[in-house]
Amino acid sequence: MPIVFPASCREDDALGRHVGLMARQTPPLEAIEAFLAVAEQGGVRAAADVLALSPSATSRRIASLEAFLGTPLFDRTDQGLKLTSGGRRYYEQVEPAVRAIGRASVRVDTATTRITIATSHSVATNWLMPRAASILRDTGLYLDILPTRDPNVLRSGEAQFALWGAMEADDFFGEPIVNVQARPVTAPRLFDGRPAPQRQDLIGLPLLAPREPKGIWQRWLAQAGLSAEPGQVLEHATLALTYEAAAAGMGAALAIPMLCERQLEDGRLVACGPALSVGERYVLYRMRRRLNATPAETRWIHWLRREAALSVKKFEDIT
Repeated sequence: MPIVFPASCREDDALGRHVGLMARQTPPLEAIEAFLAVAEQGGVRAAADVLALSPSATSRRIASLEAFLGTPLFDRTDQGLKLTSGGRRYYEQVEPAVRAIGRASVRVDTATTRITIATSHSVATNWLMPRAASILRDTGLYLDILPTRDPNVLRSGEAQFALWGAMEADDFFGEPIVNVQARPVTAPRLFDGRPAPQRQDLIGLPLLAPREPKGIWQRWLAQAGLSAEPGQVLEHATLALTYEAAAAGMGAALAIPMLCERQLEDGRLVACGPALSVGERYVLYRMRRRLNATPAETRWIHWLRREAALSVKKFEDIT
């Protein structure tokens, strides 16, 4: 004799099948996040750095999403990955939704909303503070910035993190954020009316530099096959003051990712040479005894990686 389930059970079973079908119509969120990262970074390796994944894991997530959707999302070219027309439409549809999910999710965690970070005055004023509102909106975190390079602010607990140039300290854990490339920039016209120089015309101009790190112009010139004349490098107290002097037409400065964005975007400074390695990097430091990050600290680290990578890409795209 066949078993006949009550109507309510049959309805529950039908509902379950319907819910299962709905679930299968939605790809995993981590695959969509990988897709957004690759689309924004222009390549798998850069996206993997932002996501804290291996490139192979990132590629697998993209492949799984393409298989789920039944269409390629990227064209593979010698220059990297470029969105297909379908990929572009998909990006425009899902990006606002994923960002909204992220903002809604971080608001659930209200135990720790304040992150204190020590950094240089130039990083604080040129890069972090202009992003303070978006940090609060996207992560739910209020950023408290200490403009200092004193390592004791980490040791005392006054700051949870520090974003500084590379340094040696056995009690610190350091995560590289940006390997610095630098390119020469000047005002569109110099103080004497001359137009912005070409690379070969840099020798003879005043070369403007911060007091720290030392020798940055000499390293760039060596990479470019040039050399500075004695007394040609004029030092300023900070990078921010160096860029302001360059924008006033007083000479050429070396722009680096993150710190010269506003002056380049508004046209006060223009590039006059290639981006070359100068052996510097920015590192995110915290105490080794505090390696187990809270959810709020994890959100901050992920935000920093992503935004720094976007700034580097913008810098690399300068012509």
